[in-house]
Amino acid sequence: MTATPAFVPAQLVGRQAVLDTLDGFVRRLEGGVSDIAVVTGPVGSGRSAVLEWAVDRARASGLVVGVARCSPRESQLPYGAITQLLGTLCRPSRIGALASGIGPTSRPTDTVARMCDTLLTLSAGRPVLLAVDDLHLADAHSLRRLVDLIHRARQGAVLALVTSPVPVRQVLAAAGAQPAAPCPVHTLRLDALTAAEARGVVEARVGHPVQGSVLTAAGVAGWSPAVLHAVADRITALGRPLDTDAVPQLIAAARTAWSTRALTTLHGLPENVVALLRATAVGGHQLEPARLAALAGLDATAFADAWDGLRACGLFADTDIPRLRHPWFADDVLAGMTGPERDRLHRRATSLHGQEGARVGTVAELLGDVTSLVRSWTASDPAASSRPRHAADLTTASLRHSLGEPVTEAERARRLIRLAAAEAVTAPQAADGRLRQVMLRHLSRETWPDVLTAADLLLSRGDAETARWVIADVHQRALTEIPDEELRPLRALGRLAHKEKGGLPLVAPPPIHSDRPGHPAQSAVLAWTLATRGDDRARVLELARTALDEPESAPFMCRIAAARALLCADDVPAGLDRLDAVASDARRSDALAAAAQALLSRAEAQIRLGHGEEALHELTAATRALPPASWHSLLAPRLAAAEILALIRCGRVEEAGHASERARSRPEGHSVTTAFLLYARAELALIDRDAARALLLLEECGRMLRAKRWRNPMLIPWRSAAAVAHHHLGAPATADDLLVQERDVAERWGTLSAFTAVRARTHEALARNGVEVPWAAAGTDRSAQPAPSSPSSRSAQDSLTATADGTASEPDPLTPSERDVAALVLAGLANREIARQLGLATRTVELRLTHTYRKLGVKGRAALVAHLRARQEDG
Repeated sequence: MTATPAFVPAQLVGRQAVLDTLDGFVRRLEGGVSDIAVVTGPVGSGRSAVLEWAVDRARASGLVVGVARCSPRESQLPYGAITQLLGTLCRPSRIGALASGIGPTSRPTDTVARMCDTLLTLSAGRPVLLAVDDLHLADAHSLRRLVDLIHRARQGAVLALVTSPVPVRQVLAAAGAQPAAPCPVHTLRLDALTAAEARGVVEARVGHPVQGSVLTAAGVAGWSPAVLHAVADRITALGRPLDTDAVPQLIAAARTAWSTRALTTLHGLPENVVALLRATAVGGHQLEPARLAALAGLDATAFADAWDGLRACGLFADTDIPRLRHPWFADDVLAGMTGPERDRLHRRATSLHGQEGARVGTVAELLGDVTSLVRSWTASDPAASSRPRHAADLTTASLRHSLGEPVTEAERARRLIRLAAAEAVTAPQAADGRLRQVMLRHLSRETWPDVLTAADLLLSRGDAETARWVIADVHQRALTEIPDEELRPLRALGRLAHKEKGGLPLVAPPPIHSDRPGHPAQSAVLAWTLATRGDDRARVLELARTALDEPESAPFMCRIAAARALLCADDVPAGLDRLDAVASDARRSDALAAAAQALLSRAEAQIRLGHGEEALHELTAATRALPPASWHSLLAPRLAAAEILALIRCGRVEEAGHASERARSRPEGHSVTTAFLLYARAELALIDRDAARALLLLEECGRMLRAKRWRNPMLIPWRSAAAVAHHHLGAPATADDLLVQERDVAERWGTLSAFTAVRARTHEALARNGVEVPWAAAGTDRSAQPAPSSPSSRSAQDSLTATADGTASEPDPLTPSERDVAALVLAGLANREIARQLGLATRTVELRLTHTYRKLGVKGRAALVAHLRARQEDG
């Protein structure tokens, strides 16, 4: 008896438990016991490699082995799989003898069937392994004969071992090959590899250690052994040590390998499974399961089976709603359909929401999927009846039909963009695919303006993750044929995408973006970058205004970024006005997602101003432009956060809670926009008197913002809310420290008075909803109160702030925080005591004193005290 081989190939790393089970089955077969086993697992999990191992194991034991490897090509040949089994069980001469002994038959396929019966008789009493790889690709004739063969062979000693990505019962049911009697089946599932195992597979393939960045590609590959081999082969082909620039190439190789294997798997899936996959590629996750089933033409049972099959294959994510494992696979699915098939599916998707001939401009109303917060505004909103129509006023069906006409490449690109604009509401994933098609397949000197438009629209959808790698790829390929001046807007969009979603680009190195911009689009993005960091307010205002003075030169998303920078810099009227202009221009261009983003930014500004009702009105307009179900999962958290905060500002806390629950039912991508939703939920937690949970949410919010270097508290005043949480948890010193830190950032940025007002409105909103905020009751700012410890300190404070009522002879150059420290120095406190008094770090006190010395022109502590006392006497 042969033991399990000690050597396990690299492609079988992490499969030892399955191999041990199969070894047990072979041992049982040697003892005359029959079994039926199915090896299943997602795309690229190594099913074929496991089956090959079992075949080698059985042959090493001297057993009779029949093997059939099914493929898409042979699935059209009657008895193709059975013929393979027969060819491996018998010598060719023996097969000829069997055929000649059967005699003439009425049909050629009957010869194969009768040869199988004869073979079964000849093999009676001998242990036999019948191994069939990719059973789902076998032809229906072979499937029916295999079921009968295995069932009858169980009278002897037979181990039937098959591999299939989908449940075998679905494969057999689709072929009408259900067994006459139930048979016990052992299912062996191949799970995803661990990080260590994935790294081991790659290292075994390349023959040397690799760095941890390779695991980025492992994530795209779904921790799949077969796809990791493609990554390893790409590493070998590079022929040089890995660096940052190499990682995108590895990820591209992983994605291509996964997609290729997924499409091969797709060929043999049952019809109901393919129908659901195609419907999901068109409808995306914005369709609820019932509508998705209707789009696929499936009843409840068929829908459930198809959903299970796609999850088993690894083509669907393990979520509560049907969703593709990788959103970009939708393009591959749609590309595999014929033009008429795609048109029929798109028309069916449109008919689910209204009449097929409905105008594109009214699709949002046909969907009728608006949140409760906007319904109260819809009836009375005059803008609802004055929505601009498309100039051509074409349906999506006619637009798709026009793509089949012989036109120039530039005209085709423009039609694809118009179709993408129409599908942004009904089929956003398909729309994204059209835009990527323009960027990746229609890149030329003639179509360059359309490529820029497509990049802008793709980013406006909120999928910064996809937009950044497509833009990076396009930029790299355009370097040789597009002038540098015309490349600058694309670089700006690339930097904006990279800022919204961090990490490495997936296909090509990111476009280089200079901090000395030479184009309005670059000025806009640089202004937004500096604004989020809280750096150089004067330059931000200059850059943003320069960019917005030439709106026709900058893409919509760059203009929105510049307007948001103005809002952060406390130029609120100009910021709101420019966002309104962007929304109007975007509507006229049918860029509904860009219009929605501009209106969302206006709503966020109204929330900071404390205008809850106005914020709800802006959100109504945003969701009318683009229904909530059509917002990308990477952008939807911002929409949900704005809705929650606007409702809190209006005192509608219960509705805000419902909005938060609705947001949980939608998939959330991981991007900086999640920080907005974390903050909104933290305010709800404070109102619910759950300070501990609020603090956890706020700390995660702060961590995400710091990781992106978003330091400006004008964006999200998370420290203010965290201070309230710390106060409720019995840590007033920590609360005061957070307030001071936040105040210092706002002071350095130059919007201290504006931010103080924002913080006061935030605290007042919480107090109105029952949250105890001690320093909000009197409308004071806790961070600005130094709590002096003696009469002398109070007099010092009075002398330092005398300029406020005009009693001082000259303006005070010190900031409020520097005056606080100086007052306590005059009161005789040491640096450590001052730090304790103000809730600061000692180092912070030292730095403020250094600035104070420089501004007042004094050298040292004694000189400062003398200077301050002289001012007291003069006052």
